[in-house]
Amino acid sequence: MGTSGDDPRSWVLYVVVVALTALMAAPRRGRDAQSWWWPPPVAAIVLWVLIAVPSVIRLILPLLLDVLRRDPVRTRDGEWWRVFTSALTQDGGVAGTVGNLVMLAIVAIAVVRIWGWERAVALFVVGQLLWALFTSFVAPSVGAGVSGATFVMAASLAGLWPVAGARRTLLVASAGTFVAGVLLVLLDDAHGVAVLIGMLLGAVLGIVLPPSRQVTAAGPGAHGQLRS
Repeated sequence: MGTSGDDPRSWVLYVVVVALTALMAAPRRGRDAQSWWWPPPVAAIVLWVLIAVPSVIRLILPLLLDVLRRDPVRTRDGEWWRVFTSALTQDGGVAGTVGNLVMLAIVAIAVVRIWGWERAVALFVVGQLLWALFTSFVAPSVGAGVSGATFVMAASLAGLWPVAGARRTLLVASAGTFVAGVLLVLLDDAHGVAVLIGMLLGAVLGIVLPPSRQVTAAGPGAHGQLRS
């Protein structure tokens, strides 16, 4: 399985997953939707900056990529930190960096808003760990980027809503995320595995440790909202 995203069809599906995540998270009404996205939660800002700073530095200092990227052979030889540091820099040049950072910005806001910062950070860390282990030992590939952890976080909402008893619109969006993940797998794109892992984690977390406020189905014309 590849992780480079060279197939244009993969990028179409990436956009679909991120768009569905935004759809499943944000209210549709004007002022509510605006305040939902801006200003972003502090945790989302911190997470984005943590990834963005070394990613931009890497564009100036290309050798940083070799130091931080995922490398299955070197990981087996004891450079275990690459499992985590591979998220701190992006391959794919300027386009890959911008694309990954834009997706992370949208997903981080959505996931922090729904799950709360503690669960959102946990999903990011666990998502990066599982993604890096999968792409290091199950489908080995050399590379770097935060996309795997981003898609795990994004798809966690698609796993949450079915177990939370959400309304039909959210369930359709969840199903659309699942289909996008399966299609990515069929395209031999490892990001599809990240999507499916994220859905599983979201469903388990939604049952075992759900959001601190009750998740309910919204009224007509709106999506799921959190009620105290």
